[in-house]
Amino acid sequence: MPECLDIRNVIEIEQIRKLLKGHPDLLSMFEVLCITVNKRLNEDEQAVSLMTLENEVELLLSDHSSDEE
Repeated sequence: MPECLDIRNVIEIEQIRKLLKGHPDLLSMFEVLCITVNKRLNEDEQAVSLMTLENEVELLLSDHSSDEE
């Protein structure tokens, strides 16, 4: 199973946190945003994986080339 995508792996979260350290309300909102983005990215990744699997199964089931032999 592939590792879930985590937005913290994509951008420099620590630098942003340091910038927002003096603004606790903004820092709190930023943390909530990171959590929300992580969940959304992981849900989208799982949906894409499922759709890919469904398409592959459909292709296998619809391949009748072996019937012609």
